Amino acid sequence: MLKGLGLFSRHLQGKKALICALFLLGLAGAATSLASPLIGKTFIDSVVGKHNYALVPYIAMALLGLAVADLILGACTRRVHTTLSAGVLVELRERLFAHCLHAPLDEMERFRQGDLLNRFSADITKIQTLLVDGFLGFFQNILFLIVAAAILLRLSVQLALWSFLGIIVALIITTAFRRPVERGTRIVREAMVDLSHFLTERLGALRAVRLHEAESQDQHSFSAYNATLVRRLLKFQNLDAAASGFPALALAASLAWIYLLGGRLIESGAITLGTFVAFILYQGRLVSPAMGMLGLMRNLQEARVSLDRVAEVLAHEAVAAPVTHGSAEPGEIVLQDVSFAYAGLPAVLDGARLKVAAGERIAVFGMSGAGKSTLVQMLFGLRTPHKGQIMVGSAADNCRATLGYAGGDPFLLHATVAENLRYGNPGVNDGDLQAAAALAEAHGFISELPDGYQTSIGGRGLALSDGQRQRIGLTRLILRNPGILVLDEAFSALDPDTEAKVRRNLFNHFPERTFVVITHRLHGLDDFDRLYLLKAGQLRQVNSQELTVELDGAAVRQSASNLVMLHQVRALKYAAERRQ
Repeated sequence: MLKGLGLFSRHLQGKKALICALFLLGLAGAATSLASPLIGKTFIDSVVGKHNYALVPYIAMALLGLAVADLILGACTRRVHTTLSAGVLVELRERLFAHCLHAPLDEMERFRQGDLLNRFSADITKIQTLLVDGFLGFFQNILFLIVAAAILLRLSVQLALWSFLGIIVALIITTAFRRPVERGTRIVREAMVDLSHFLTERLGALRAVRLHEAESQDQHSFSAYNATLVRRLLKFQNLDAAASGFPALALAASLAWIYLLGGRLIESGAITLGTFVAFILYQGRLVSPAMGMLGLMRNLQEARVSLDRVAEVLAHEAVAAPVTHGSAEPGEIVLQDVSFAYAGLPAVLDGARLKVAAGERIAVFGMSGAGKSTLVQMLFGLRTPHKGQIMVGSAADNCRATLGYAGGDPFLLHATVAENLRYGNPGVNDGDLQAAAALAEAHGFISELPDGYQTSIGGRGLALSDGQRQRIGLTRLILRNPGILVLDEAFSALDPDTEAKVRRNLFNHFPERTFVVITHRLHGLDDFDRLYLLKAGQLRQVNSQELTVELDGAAVRQSASNLVMLHQVRALKYAAERRQ
């Protein structure tokens, strides 16, 4: 637990003034709380017992003063607490988000999107509460317990010892529930993660859900996830009730015994009525921090799950640095014996060699799964080769600034067309925006939208067709004005005529820039200086005839394989029906 907290304790640094202010305000609040029973004791012993009614106005004024002080202290405490908590929460989320942005892809791809979102919300909030309320609450409750215990011992040693025994028993019971509470918390959190991921995945793909006519299936799945969560929550509530109820029962039993014993002490004259009333009131003041300590232990039990979950994401935080490339000439790309394989799968690149000179235009072809997109990710430093070296641009250039990307499925925001086009290029003016859109053959359809460039295109750009979305992505690429343009199936949804226009516009607008085009379409082969085929981990140069033969043959083999598989499925289904 302490090791896990150490990973996040740095977020309390630089906040000493707020922490000290909150601690002092807590002490002041505790002092006002501890003063009230003394006033009650004075009223009973002096006014009721000795009939000193002259003290009544002073007692009333003291109570009113304590109430006003408590009001002011409470308002100040809430203000300081909110400022401190918000600061810690923001830092924790920003740290986790920064790690997600810069960590190696293979590390982050292990986590489902809904799982990460849950760590940003529920887990980070738990850690923030533990850092702020846990540390301060621990010291304040300990101090409060010591003061209240000293007063109780002064009032009655015998009653105080029984009170302490009840607290000790309650702490032991709470400790005994640690492992079951941690296990139950983790089980509930997993159910919440499953539901969160399901919603994130489906709500981001409503068009696909309807195209596949999977509405009823997804509704059933959603109900099943909800039912699982409710079932686990109810089970955990039973555990939670026992974990909090039995310690409270121990404290109640201790208090009941104190009443019985206190009655005998009053009857025997060992203590006065005022002393006993004050003891009971201070007993309540003692129980409050004791319950606070019990609650802190419960929070620690539940927060341990959150600490582990967030620490799992940040496990390699120290090495989550951007991947650097070797040095090449400006606009040049060099691959030297590059090899890469995904865990448990054959190599998608095996000793690949490539040299693209500045200003060259090359096209890379290959069947689905050949490794074309992996090659692109390695050019951008998103994945690191297991062997060999990749060099992009000169050492003086930043690789990410040198390269520009447009893909087959552009990332679009739930925002206006203009906001989407400025994503990654926030300072672009309207004139450049429209000029770039014209080069991508996008200005025409954008102008016909209800509000033109200010039209909101919905989540993931679902208000647009696939071809329109790709032209938005191409416009972004033009606005980026990179030295090397990488097009990864960026024309796959365009008709041949529009593709030819856009490609021609790009080549004319960037006449001396390097182009790497990843595609499976055999259009405009003469526009490229060289053609490459990626197959079985090998990247080799081919001519248009060899390329046509390779791709057509692969397509025929894939179709035949699919046909054989279809016949096998039908045969298995027929056999199963016969057995029934």
